[in-house]
Amino acid sequence: MASISIASVSINNWELGSDVQLRIYPLESFVSADGNLNSAGNPSEDSSQNNNFFQAVACTLAGTTLTIAAFTLESTTDSPDNPSAKYGAFFFTTEGQNLGAFAEFAEFALAAAPASTTWAAIAAAQGGAL
Repeated sequence: MASISIASVSINNWELGSDVQLRIYPLESFVSADGNLNSAGNPSEDSSQNNNFFQAVACTLAGTTLTIAAFTLESTTDSPDNPSAKYGAFFFTTEGQNLGAFAEFAEFALAAAPASTTWAAIAAAQGGAL
């Protein structure tokens, strides 16, 4: 089993309001190393309109600094059926309006190690920088 803890991160100069959450979508279905099915979701559709699959991550705003809470995801790269599966991270209002992708995380893989990581480390593993 490869559950990866992703640390909290703060974004300075946030201008899109306080009514926001980060949604993490499996962009294609995959079975995790521990046998759980992660069904694909569609970040362009509101979850109230269908059976869309995503993990909601709480965000809090203090002044102009938005903080994304820490959370856990299952790794993708050790999937027995789809090791090329990726996640996508998108900001939405709590009413379901898509505000856009979180930086370069519109598409990212998540390695099985280390057991805890940061958004900056995920960006570096994808060839980018946060």
